Amino acid sequence: MNRISILILMTLVGLQLSAQTLTISPYSRYAIGDIFNNVSTRHAGMGGVSIATDSYFNINFQNPAGYADLLFTTMDVSAFGQLYGVRTGTQNSTQFTGGFQNLAFGFPPNKGPKLVIGFSPYSTVGYEITDRKNLYFQDTTFTQETIYSGEGGMNQLFIGLGQDMFRHKLRLGISGAARFGNTQYNWTNQLLEGDSLTSTVGIYQPTSITQDVYARALAVQGGFIYQDTLNKASTILFRIGGTAEYTIGSSADRFTTFNNSYVEDSLSGMEFGEIVFPPKFGGGISINRPGFWTIGADFQYQDWSLFQTFGENAGLSPEYKFSLGSEFAPDPTSLNYMKRIQYRVGAYYQQSYIQFAGQPVLDYGITMGIGLPSSAQGNNRFNRGRSVSRINLSVELGRRGNTNELPMEELYARFRLGVNINDTWFIKRVVD
Repeated sequence: MNRISILILMTLVGLQLSAQTLTISPYSRYAIGDIFNNVSTRHAGMGGVSIATDSYFNINFQNPAGYADLLFTTMDVSAFGQLYGVRTGTQNSTQFTGGFQNLAFGFPPNKGPKLVIGFSPYSTVGYEITDRKNLYFQDTTFTQETIYSGEGGMNQLFIGLGQDMFRHKLRLGISGAARFGNTQYNWTNQLLEGDSLTSTVGIYQPTSITQDVYARALAVQGGFIYQDTLNKASTILFRIGGTAEYTIGSSADRFTTFNNSYVEDSLSGMEFGEIVFPPKFGGGISINRPGFWTIGADFQYQDWSLFQTFGENAGLSPEYKFSLGSEFAPDPTSLNYMKRIQYRVGAYYQQSYIQFAGQPVLDYGITMGIGLPSSAQGNNRFNRGRSVSRINLSVELGRRGNTNELPMEELYARFRLGVNINDTWFIKRVVD
């Protein structure tokens, strides 16, 4: 990999991350928006399973202990597109959005811990909700129209180290993340002449409130992976892993503007406070024959009832997620290209931190993916003389909420394209 090209790519992607709109979900109005499940494209095709799975040729975004698996200097970059179908009791809407998912680099020296640095979106807000109600006054029908909208989110820059020890059986890792971003929330209320179906003219007393929230936070994550051999003849490995993430510092500024265009009046004010993020815990297991197949499962938990913004509790609930996934390659050492393609499948089930009248919002779906080798020759994880760069594709089909018990339902399809570029940088040259 050309070092200058990598730096240019990081800068361009970073600028794009700060400008993109990554969701149009009405559910993103809660807390700090939709939290990204930041996994590699490879792991996304396996239902997001990654806490204990092997990561020899790609970055493990969920467990820093996985950095210790890296065999090559690695660039892991991915982008996504998603098709949303939002349905309420009376309306349907379909929209498409997309952008960069993540960009990270891993550097495994000949000795010592392995370094990973990268950045990605952390959360995203993007919604617009219109509420109309009929009002009657002196035989005249009016419509009160209220529009709620929001856009923005937080990005994160992270850096971490991973090290294996005790004859490669134990892997430990730690990473730190700087999270930052701006989110704007808008509330507009106006009175229209006519009923809610025909009112288009005659605007009375339009008022609006705009809040700009600038948030910053520092988070630290630690993780472990323990690995042992189940079958030495076939090199079948068993792995178990765990993670814990804590926010060690946060601050936020909120700038509020109140406008009444009818009387041409405007007021504004600034508040200083903090956003309290709950700790996050995860665990996973996997069984794999390196290069041939992998089966794994993950569990994650985060108590969002502890979440607060500017001293106020948001009234959220604990969130948990189960993931299950697998990967299979017929023969990674074969000269036959089709036999070296990796095939992936998975599923997930998540109880969101959002509830309506005691009913939790459930999010569940299935995933599929493939890994396309970029080389014309076969390889395995023990051959460090030949790289195994891949193009990865994944598809996720899911559903969040339902219109039987909740105000809305989302059906979505997410597509990811990822590239893993592997190279050997740290080679000690021998001169005869």
